[in-house]
Amino acid sequence: MLRDRFAAPWAALLLLASTCLLASAAPVEVPGYNCPSTCKPPNCKCASHDIPGKLAPADTPQFVVLTNDDAITVTTMPVILDITSKAYNPQGCEVPATWFVSQNYTDYHLVQEVYMKNHEIATHTLYHVPDPDLFQIVGMKLWLNQTAHVPLEKIRGFRAPFLMHNPEQRKILQQNGFTYDSSIPEPFPTATSPDGSDRLWPYTMDYGVPQRCDLGTGPCSVNETLPGLWEFPMWDVQNDEGVVLTNMDPQGDLYEAYKREFDRNYNGNRAPVGVYIHAAWLMDPTRAAAMSQFINYALGFENVWFATMSEVIDWIKDPVPADKYAAQRKAQGCDPPTDMWFPSGHYCQGIQCVNGNFSDTACKCVCIAEFIPNQPGWCADATTGACTVAKVWSSATSDFQCPDGAQRDPVTSPSPSPATEDPSVANCGHPLQDFVGLGISGTQDNSALYSQALRAMDGLCDTCASATDPTGNYFTVVLPKQLSITSIQLTMGENTTGAFIFVGDSSDNNGMSNPVCAKNLNLPANQAVSVECSGVGTYVTLATPKNLTICDIYVQGYETGATPSPSPSPSPATPLPTTEGAVTNPLLDQLLSTTSDNSESGAVQQEPQYPAAGADGTMPVQDSTAEITQQMVSQYEQEIAVINQQAQHGKKGL
Repeated sequence: MLRDRFAAPWAALLLLASTCLLASAAPVEVPGYNCPSTCKPPNCKCASHDIPGKLAPADTPQFVVLTNDDAITVTTMPVILDITSKAYNPQGCEVPATWFVSQNYTDYHLVQEVYMKNHEIATHTLYHVPDPDLFQIVGMKLWLNQTAHVPLEKIRGFRAPFLMHNPEQRKILQQNGFTYDSSIPEPFPTATSPDGSDRLWPYTMDYGVPQRCDLGTGPCSVNETLPGLWEFPMWDVQNDEGVVLTNMDPQGDLYEAYKREFDRNYNGNRAPVGVYIHAAWLMDPTRAAAMSQFINYALGFENVWFATMSEVIDWIKDPVPADKYAAQRKAQGCDPPTDMWFPSGHYCQGIQCVNGNFSDTACKCVCIAEFIPNQPGWCADATTGACTVAKVWSSATSDFQCPDGAQRDPVTSPSPSPATEDPSVANCGHPLQDFVGLGISGTQDNSALYSQALRAMDGLCDTCASATDPTGNYFTVVLPKQLSITSIQLTMGENTTGAFIFVGDSSDNNGMSNPVCAKNLNLPANQAVSVECSGVGTYVTLATPKNLTICDIYVQGYETGATPSPSPSPSPATPLPTTEGAVTNPLLDQLLSTTSDNSESGAVQQEPQYPAAGADGTMPVQDSTAEITQQMVSQYEQEIAVINQQAQHGKKGL
């Protein structure tokens, strides 16, 4: 039912402007890049090479981010964990990494193991394709959530395969609940990174992308407007003369390469140090030893922390001095996370089931033909639980049996829940609403708002999305295709007065620049009401002058240009007449000033497809270990070849 219920949860989370009293860093000086002083953390940050919070370098934590790209497999996971599990941050916890995961070859049990070690799980598309579309980008996010059970709000980051980034990808990320992208190379000297000791810090793309993308692996523009979406730069590895060597997996003496990058930053503006690698490249024991040597070198300095990308962004949102940060991290402790769901009710330490399959519900290997008497097969070792004990022939019973010490009771699966007559119809009495984006007002980042907004679209009328901005709130649903709308069914969680509905094709002003199709609505709590609306467009926005608690929305209409046909009939809803009344709220003053001729033309978005691979929670098909290793090495070599080719091209433009 989870897959059915979220068959198209593509969310566009457009953040309200946020202000706070934090000291503002000076924006970079790039022609056309105009980031105002009102852009302040936590939800907005201008691109700058100044230290956040105007801290002195000596008082600033020096972050080092270790990332790994591609699948998490039985061959790649140990390469990284063998290094991180032997190095410790100042508070005594193992150093973490950020894993950009693609679905091909990935074992979702290993994803869970990595997550439970306090590492970060991010996305690298489903099938590691260049120029990925919405299906590839958001499909991997859903796979990680619904198959590996990584909490949706914790899947925050994305990296483009081959670093082939473009504005369309970033728009998809911003509309679908991602917090950050990390795909844009950042060399020096440029306007954003004047020299090797004065590098660009992560920033939000509210007012464009000022980096020199013509030197890298994809286009960008200062005209891109992506509220709340962060860019975590991929700082190039450069030699003493400033020549770009590579962006990932440096050749030669990697210890000296990363030591040089670390020394520049530590003695400079303390921008994070990026260690961007592929586990397949690190399989060389010499490289692994050099990586451990670098990590130990960096940890020998004061105020150095290996952190995930999300942890760095969280610090930038609320920058505190190094001593206070150390106290915060010590108070957090090293305990594993408690927000991951497991079919068994608790975390199962994964076992490599060479001759069987791992059972999520029983937390053990189910061996091949273990309980089939007339077939040879395998049994579980009493000590390890692995399927390494061969069944033996019993002449007494004329069948195959597990030997003494390896016999156990069969694993039983829970009885399946009875199927409903129509699984596409939830308890709100209508088919599930198709959509490709959502928006809701709030001060959280995109990932948190994504999870909040979905509560109004899950087909369950007893789960509601809420927004409590005292100046007014909105909820926007983006439809897969432009519709000529006839009515909108709403169920609110509290009495709502003075509500407006906007319909059109513009995302400006969170959809409130579109024409008004209903105004001054009084919506009762816990009752499905039908609002007549004759708007045309893909964006449907409900705006209220006070708190907003929306439990369900269902839009009825027909595709623009098509002959109207009866829509699936929802359960009876009370028709709601539009009422006129005095307007005293500033938000409503703004709403009433909206005219019907201010919509803009928008392209019809392609209807997304839902990734079937792995979505039912079954174990992905694994090739042999040798073949997986060969495939991973080949994939990383191809990717690095493309990246380095772009880096060589970039040298000519510096």
